[in-house]
Amino acid sequence: MSANFGINNEYFSQKPDLKGYQTKGAASLNEAAYGLFNEDKGVNGKIDEAVFQGNSGDCWLISGILSLSYTPEGEKLIQDAISINPDGSYNVTFNGVDKTYNITKEELEAANKNSFLNGIGMANSEYSTGDDDMLLIELAMEKLVYENDIPIETIEGITGGSAYYLYQLFTKNDVEYALGDNENEVKYLIDYYYQNQDTSAATLGVGDGFAGLEDDHAYAVKSVNPNYIELANPWDATENIKVSIKDLAKNFGKYDFSVVDTSLLEQTDYLEDYYA
Repeated sequence: MSANFGINNEYFSQKPDLKGYQTKGAASLNEAAYGLFNEDKGVNGKIDEAVFQGNSGDCWLISGILSLSYTPEGEKLIQDAISINPDGSYNVTFNGVDKTYNITKEELEAANKNSFLNGIGMANSEYSTGDDDMLLIELAMEKLVYENDIPIETIEGITGGSAYYLYQLFTKNDVEYALGDNENEVKYLIDYYYQNQDTSAATLGVGDGFAGLEDDHAYAVKSVNPNYIELANPWDATENIKVSIKDLAKNFGKYDFSVVDTSLLEQTDYLEDYYA
């Protein structure tokens, strides 16, 4: 009698052989057999692996990129921004400001090694871990900031910025983004996101923590329904956080909400009534 433990065998190039393990010893087995542990996708122009923020204080950046990755148009913007060169280095292009930054293979490996050796969340773990494409964008943003090529005045440093301005870096088209921090604005924008969430990228920035959310921290919005909002925490983007609509309503003034509709990047009036 055999049992299926739910392992997806497409990960494995050969079926694991316990008898072979016993007779040959683990050291002699084909490394490709351990497919679940070899599934590092590397740089592929997608944010499609677990993301864990380091200690750069760039939750705004990681949340903004995550929110873009949740929409088809945002996925394409990210994919268009990242390219691999023949010499193995990478280019990250911020089309909105005509800036391209080269990240060498050694730079990427060093950033990964630093984070790995020091551990996620440890004091010396400066950069994010988990997804190399996220790390490339992080390294490119650091270069943009510290080379004084800062095109958007609200992005003052890698440790501080506004996710809703981040989107403009990825496209030459005009980006109409909106940020609300009082009751009426937040209600409007969350409702807008609810009705257009398939194409909208949004972040929630918390000032005073509530309902389990951290003080002074940004979250990527994954979805909204009539009962709750679902968030991704850049500290561990694999964890889905649900906050009830009632808790949001009880805590107006403690958070802001920003949104951009990625399907309307060439238009500048889709939130015209918001600004009126």
